[in-house]
Amino acid sequence: MNYPEWAPQILVEQHKKRTDNDLPERKFKTQDPETIIADVLQKQGGNMSEENIENIRRTLYRNSLGGLPDKESTALLELLISDLRMKDAWKALAKRVKQGQEFFSFFRACEDGITGWRGDLKQTPSERRAFYQEIWDAAATLQSLMGKSSEFDHYSINRLVDDQQIKWLLDELSGTTDIRYARFCLHDVIPSMFEILNDIATKATQYAEEESSVKKPNSVNAEIHYFTRSLSDYCQGQYNQPLHEVVAITTAVIFDQQNIDTDYVRKIVKR
Repeated sequence: MNYPEWAPQILVEQHKKRTDNDLPERKFKTQDPETIIADVLQKQGGNMSEENIENIRRTLYRNSLGGLPDKESTALLELLISDLRMKDAWKALAKRVKQGQEFFSFFRACEDGITGWRGDLKQTPSERRAFYQEIWDAAATLQSLMGKSSEFDHYSINRLVDDQQIKWLLDELSGTTDIRYARFCLHDVIPSMFEILNDIATKATQYAEEESSVKKPNSVNAEIHYFTRSLSDYCQGQYNQPLHEVVAITTAVIFDQQNIDTDYVRKIVKR
């Protein structure tokens, strides 16, 4: 591949490492969630509902610390260093970056904007409030039921910590060798089930009032809107500016759109 001179060198080198067959295979790769789901389905004999499959898919993307699946990630990288429209975006970023690693951070922010949407629940504001209200209700109900039963009076997560874990803790602390004493110490550290349920209910109330990722998650351009906001938030946090032009160019390239400009981005990110 002939790399353009305007492409950030750190990204060019990264692409070479990923595509050079003479180099050893990369040690850390992100596995395709669809492959993982296929394996789970095979083990379950195909007996899984579409809802459960989608829940697994969302969870895998939410926890995809390595970004997109390897092939998709490499294709995205190639797009961002070869599409001529990106020349102005990289030029604008070059005026602000203090070290080359920031170019790679920007690329990872683009991946996050894609995986974030795939892992999102895609709820309208009212659906979001109802969802977290359900969690609050469940936590309150469980707490109420447990409070009525004397058997749960002294329930603690401490009991779920087995002796092997305690021994590991002792080795780490290199202190006492008395497992019972260590467990006694843990009792004062690990929160009770009631404290945990209270915290869950409190957080559910907080999350219910937070803004949904996209106001109309079922709209045709919902994924684009999510990505635009995500990348804009990254630029704002990294450079104290939303960099509308950079976001507009990058979004247009990734989603192959012709009508995305700074005005479009400005409307999307307006809170």
